Amino acid sequence: MNSANSIMRIGGIVGTIAGLWMLFSPIIALLKFIPLVGWLLGAIVSFAAFLFALVVGLTLASLTIAIAWLVFRPLIGITFLALVGVGMYFIFIFPSSEKAAEVAAESSAATG
Repeated sequence: MNSANSIMRIGGIVGTIAGLWMLFSPIIALLKFIPLVGWLLGAIVSFAAFLFALVVGLTLASLTIAIAWLVFRPLIGITFLALVGVGMYFIFIFPSSEKAAEVAAESSAATG
């Protein structure tokens, strides 16, 4: 693998994460203007925004790289795309299925 390609991929992933985090910077700046608790609210929202940007940025960057691999090396691309799909499942669908199971268990316990 070419080192220039690796540097470009890492730069793209870092750029995606930084760009998503910067989308929240106006909100963070506004929260810091609140007297007494602004610094705390700003820090909490900044941390939450970074976690969101990290998860979504890694997912989108991995999806983009997997689609590019489909063109050049289909077997690796399909494998990488399947891994990205599993990651998206655990991010978006799995938490809601756990919540639905908890609600069902609570409703069955309440009725019976």
